[in-house]
Amino acid sequence: MSSHTHDVQHTGCRCETTPQSETHQYQQPENRLLPKAYKIFSIEKHTELEWNFRVSKDFDTHYGQFVEVSLPMIGEAPISVSDYGDDYIDLLIRKVGLVTEKLFELQPGDNVWMRGVHGNGYPMEAFQNKHIVIVAGGTGVAPVKGLISHFCRHPEQISQLDMILGFKNEHAVLYRNDMHLWRSTHNLITTLDEGEATDVFRIGRVTEYINELDLSQPDTLQVVVVGPPIMIKFVVAAFLEKGLTQSQIWVDYERRMACAVGKCGHCRMGDKYVCLDGPVFRFDQTQQLID
Repeated sequence: MSSHTHDVQHTGCRCETTPQSETHQYQQPENRLLPKAYKIFSIEKHTELEWNFRVSKDFDTHYGQFVEVSLPMIGEAPISVSDYGDDYIDLLIRKVGLVTEKLFELQPGDNVWMRGVHGNGYPMEAFQNKHIVIVAGGTGVAPVKGLISHFCRHPEQISQLDMILGFKNEHAVLYRNDMHLWRSTHNLITTLDEGEATDVFRIGRVTEYINELDLSQPDTLQVVVVGPPIMIKFVVAAFLEKGLTQSQIWVDYERRMACAVGKCGHCRMGDKYVCLDGPVFRFDQTQQLID
């Protein structure tokens, strides 16, 4: 997810380094497991609790991956990469704990520390020339935001894109400024769990609108589902009832990520570690995962 409850607090350590001899000027390979300072370019407030941080980067990344964001002597939290450019990544951060509360005190120009990038991503090769359906709920929209924007910029790569994005209410809506482009280029349905229907938002769960999609050619479909576990369960079941196979459905278990190196055990499901083997899984591959 774009934000997580697994803020890991650190007590810190005092480390001393040995001066390097002037005769050894070779450069050590960079260790991506060590946090490094990166500058905040901008901060965009989406809701009271969810802000987008655009942060500099000097590493390659891909839609669906994540980074560990930290502040010295405070702790770290795994955050999904919601989008990226040549020199930046976008991180939608939800204020849910000590680390994220401190992040919300920062300003553009300040530094955050990151390590990564970690995890796998969405299988772009499997999506080529396919009918893509993306169903996401709440902050689960963040990990697919970049994927949606990519296909809006490159519609020639797919045959069709349908999106069903659900939020609790109008105060919880993310990416309002991007929805005009999404809606103008592809089929976008936005729903609210509570409130009143408008020209933009419809009332009800995301599963209620799957029947409105044209699924008449199921062999061409690839489905991406991101959100709370209970939402994923019912959305996947609905598509399986429509005749799709488990291998046509991709799920994102990014909410389970923690340390990113498979040591803390928070993300372990059976013999798999979501932070190492995921967070994106083809649904048939999840049947052996024991939660």
